[in-house]
Amino acid sequence: MTYGLRLTTVIILCALLFTACHSPQQKQETGFQTYYQPSHAKGFYLEKKGGNKLLHVFNPWQGAENMELLYYLRPRGQFHDSLPVNYIPVPVQRVICLSSSHVAFIDCIGQTRAIAGVSGAGYLTNPLVLERLARGEIRDAGYESLLDYEVIVTLQPDVVFAYGINDEMSGVTDKLNEMGIRVVYLADYLEESVLGKAEYMVAVAAFFQMEDTAVKRFSDIVKSYETVAAQVRAAGTRPKVIMNAPWRDTWYMPGEDNYMNKLVSDAGAQIIGLRSGRNSAPLSLESAYTCAMQADYWLHPNSYRTLHELEAADSRFARTPAFINGKIYNNTRRFTPGGGSDFWESGVVQPDVVLKDLAHIFHPDIFPEHEPVYYEQLH
Repeated sequence: MTYGLRLTTVIILCALLFTACHSPQQKQETGFQTYYQPSHAKGFYLEKKGGNKLLHVFNPWQGAENMELLYYLRPRGQFHDSLPVNYIPVPVQRVICLSSSHVAFIDCIGQTRAIAGVSGAGYLTNPLVLERLARGEIRDAGYESLLDYEVIVTLQPDVVFAYGINDEMSGVTDKLNEMGIRVVYLADYLEESVLGKAEYMVAVAAFFQMEDTAVKRFSDIVKSYETVAAQVRAAGTRPKVIMNAPWRDTWYMPGEDNYMNKLVSDAGAQIIGLRSGRNSAPLSLESAYTCAMQADYWLHPNSYRTLHELEAADSRFARTPAFINGKIYNNTRRFTPGGGSDFWESGVVQPDVVLKDLAHIFHPDIFPEHEPVYYEQLH
């Protein structure tokens, strides 16, 4: 998954949580009232009191339960550096994005020029970001365990947007905080629907004081998404789909509560071989091959982009119905030389377009004129 830098550990996040929620200095202020309750996302909501706003983020990494991070968004005129690390001056003017989805959230509200640093520049596809990287106006802040602290401090960001994966990058959060760098964790990648993921554009927009713009944009996306879903529901037929491909002799299948299952279902098809829960889980190769022999379509076969590559990896793949009938598709139409895919970037804020791509694949008679944006057919 090219989803940007995975930045944290359970230990570090717990430490941050303790500071944010239990320190006398950072105890939740009173008088805040909810002003944005998400319709699809489960991992955040926004409150405000006068010109001050409060972002609540829940369970920001896999396995977290009953945990909450608080981020106070204080107008720049009322902000001072002695405030605790979970206070952010707004509107932010310089940010560092450690996830490609956060780049997309900022771009969709027209604030891309506020991006001062990114992680994993080779994975990004945004034209303006790439142009500014080439001119040296945006710096690459490093990747995973190779974060460049000197670059981060030099960039003097108002905030670093990150997301957490347990047992990785031990000590990074503490070190950044010690250097006066304010880190905000967003949990968009953990949402169970693509609309829930996209709704984080509102949370990010709050840091730019542009929530109204994001709310309008998200409302239009939801309407477009629901229109496509309604069209395919009337189709009646629901072809079977196999997902992914073996990785190091292990074939991972999506969980029943995974966003991809919901997306494929809304596109008028059904994934076979699903695992229980939200996260992807391994299926025995024997069982996976049995599913593949029953599937009409094959999606996301890892990084394979041609039938020849797929057959070279395992000759049995060539005997599957999807291979024989040429119905294998990957989300690599917008692919970077470094291995990134715009599916994980702008696709996060265009779930309606992603849905239409898939609906066109499964039901071409309903959308005959649609030209896929994120998906390509393997030949």
